[in-house]
Amino acid sequence: MPTRHDLTARLSLVPSRVLPSAQQAQAPAPVIHADKFVVPTGGSPLLARDNLVDAMEAAAETRLMLICAGAGYGKTTLMRQLRERCLATGRRVVWLTLDRADNAPARLAAHLHAGLQALDGQPAGEPITDQHLLLQRLPALEPGFTIMLDDFEALESPQSLAFVQQVLAALAPGARLVIASRANPELALGRLRTRGQVLDVGTDALRLGPDQTAAFLRSRCPSPIGDEHIARLQEITEGWITGLFLATLSLNGRTDLGEGVGAFCGNNQQLAEYLTEDILARLSDELRQFLLQTSVLERFSAPLCDALTQRNNSAVLIGQLQRANLFIQPADPQHQWFRYHRLMHGYLRNAMTRQSAQQVQDLHRAAAHWYLEQNHPAAAIDHLLQAGDIDQVVAELDRRLDELVDAGRLRMLLRWLDQLPVRTLQERPRLVLAHAWLLILDRRYRDAMQVVQRNSVTLETETIRCLLLAFTDQLEAALSTAQAHLEQLPANDILQFGMVATPLAFCMIATGRHDEARALLMRLARQAPQERSVLVDGIVVYIESSLELTQGQRRAALARLEAAATDRANADRINSAQGKRVGPRATLEILHALVLYEGDALDQASAILDRIPPHVLDLGGPDLLIAQRIVLARIALQRDDRQSWMRHLADLEQLGRRSGCERILCAAWLERTRVATLEGRLDSAAQALATAELAGQWDVPQVLTFACDADTPFIARQRLLIARGDHVPATRALSAALEEAEQRQHRRRALKLRLLLAMAQAGNGRQKQALETLTPALRLASQEGFLRTFLEEGPALVKLLERWAVACQALSSSLDIAPEFLVELLKRSGAQGESSEGAEPADDLLLTIRELQVIRLLAAGNRNRAIAQQMHLSEHTVKTHLRNISAKLGAQGRTEAVAIARARGLLD
Repeated sequence: MPTRHDLTARLSLVPSRVLPSAQQAQAPAPVIHADKFVVPTGGSPLLARDNLVDAMEAAAETRLMLICAGAGYGKTTLMRQLRERCLATGRRVVWLTLDRADNAPARLAAHLHAGLQALDGQPAGEPITDQHLLLQRLPALEPGFTIMLDDFEALESPQSLAFVQQVLAALAPGARLVIASRANPELALGRLRTRGQVLDVGTDALRLGPDQTAAFLRSRCPSPIGDEHIARLQEITEGWITGLFLATLSLNGRTDLGEGVGAFCGNNQQLAEYLTEDILARLSDELRQFLLQTSVLERFSAPLCDALTQRNNSAVLIGQLQRANLFIQPADPQHQWFRYHRLMHGYLRNAMTRQSAQQVQDLHRAAAHWYLEQNHPAAAIDHLLQAGDIDQVVAELDRRLDELVDAGRLRMLLRWLDQLPVRTLQERPRLVLAHAWLLILDRRYRDAMQVVQRNSVTLETETIRCLLLAFTDQLEAALSTAQAHLEQLPANDILQFGMVATPLAFCMIATGRHDEARALLMRLARQAPQERSVLVDGIVVYIESSLELTQGQRRAALARLEAAATDRANADRINSAQGKRVGPRATLEILHALVLYEGDALDQASAILDRIPPHVLDLGGPDLLIAQRIVLARIALQRDDRQSWMRHLADLEQLGRRSGCERILCAAWLERTRVATLEGRLDSAAQALATAELAGQWDVPQVLTFACDADTPFIARQRLLIARGDHVPATRALSAALEEAEQRQHRRRALKLRLLLAMAQAGNGRQKQALETLTPALRLASQEGFLRTFLEEGPALVKLLERWAVACQALSSSLDIAPEFLVELLKRSGAQGESSEGAEPADDLLLTIRELQVIRLLAAGNRNRAIAQQMHLSEHTVKTHLRNISAKLGAQGRTEAVAIARARGLLD
């Protein structure tokens, strides 16, 4: 084993690095398990649930059908019967049985996509690695198409649940999703329920009534069963279908049904005793022992069972279980792998544990060894954990750490490390480092800091601490710690130097020490070896571009990022054959998308962000996380997709709470505040702002972070004051903030402050001063292409821009403002207004063709008589048209009408 702890090199510990996800070429494509598409079947007739199927069919327009109840209430049976009804009426259905591995969205998406391909008669091909390929197919599904997800309780990760929400949102009108789950899934269904888009089928609906119980028991019991026995079973089972099913099994072969019913009645302990005595006890010793021993397996095959039980006839015993319908069903189309019914499996496991807890551990150990021999380390480690062989788990993880990292099995690795005792991990420095880095990648900064603080100080742990201090906005502590740590690093340890220098440079920029940050970057570039040059170049591009953006140099940042994207694409082509990962891809892509968004290039920004998995493990830090989610949310809102806007913000809020970084949490509430303010929901805005301010201690003028420089609690409060009509205090506060932002060269923030200040001044009746304040903002924006910061402020700013056009448009060139910029800005604000609630349509849609002809002739210098002659109208009619044009444009006279029309591009 190498003495140098090289995990850090593999995890790329700089904040601009994204580790391989399932979508990248380094991670293998998900393996499609055909058994997941197999609809569970039983050897006996199903209990007909026609009343429930009819009710579900009557809700044809419902988007989601949620069948939610405890184990054994017939959820799968009902969904199967609904599927048969759909198929009988010519409607297509995809069935997928979920398991724990589907907590990886890429695997879930790959299986759903494979199911759709099979229905379309397409060859299977390679499984997809980009879940968005599935989402793009869903809107094209025909009405009546149904996706059925069984055993949904297997999904626990926020990532998989968020992906299901995406699937639900992407479904075509008339298509539906049917879910069967033991637990109520956390899918944020409140809004869908209020719209009548969710049909809930719960325990009460699934519970059998007395008549249904009688029909079920009489159809299953070979001997006649009396009403009193039926009533008794109905009472003790409360219509629980599996309980009734188990009751019928106990009654098979009995001549005294009363005795059989009595043997079944009782509490849960008595039921367990019944299962032991009346099912297992009737089996041969060999078969009974086989059931108990193999219950430690989630899935089993004959060779695995032979190794586990030290026998050679497992295939024969499996055949006997199949024929006896003893809760076993195939897990693959070839019937080589099997699984027990979940209820029976749980019972068997409990029974086995009661019989011999030590033997359970031995069985898990034997299963682990078999999986290791078959080169399936993941399943082996799971069994070793259940066997309690912590030392061997740690040894396997330490031995296979590089392999797991290279394969991108990072979430699985994190899940295992989370389960290991702290003391055991502390004896394995490589695993300690891996755990800390994986926690950072999972944005659990608070947990990562605890890991670091529990362990002795080393160069690597101190590097991690520097990063965590920066990521949690403890900037002064990060500065002092990182500067001291750099002096302790060996001169040739460029990797550690880069890991420390990167957050240090960001802290310097955030606190206004720009020259020191650039000097540090130059030092990093000089020390970097050739093989690290691409990575270091990416770091430099990221930091320089973010600095340029905050200083208002949007075009320079855009040019730098576009050049880096071209270089990255060229490097990808060169290195793809060697499987090398090149540069901080997602870091630069998110920043690129933000810069494009500022220029209102929404489609381009969205295309870039859509390529990045929303929950990819990365070291981007809070700024990238905030920028990614906020831009996605605002684009969704601009496209009238409020559900996605809410989902992105809920996701950001959850990440903020889990990470321990208050700024992430604050950003979600600031966006809610902004939208509520613009929509006139001022009470809601005030409540959202109060919540944001609880996490807003980071908002100080001396500190600037590029994701939040124009979105702070202070800015949100001034916007709310203006909306409430409190223009005087807003003017006073904004003037002081603008002066400080200009002094610190925070020009992007200053641009936003100028717009709000102009609105406050206009609201206070100081129109001339408002237009003067607006002029420098338009100059910077026209030179650098800033558009969204204007469009985000809604109709009030649009009206102010119109006034500026009337008063100053003719002076645009002399003011160093491109005349076409204001025209384009007002056009875009008009297009935005068309899709915004309560906004007026664009003027070129309001003006008739004849009115457009009149205003254009007027702008050309024609008087009323000349216009009348050229249009073959009377002068009276021309005057009428001019009055209508002035009214529609909000102009006070002919000259103002021409100015507004020219500003809006109606005279082109």
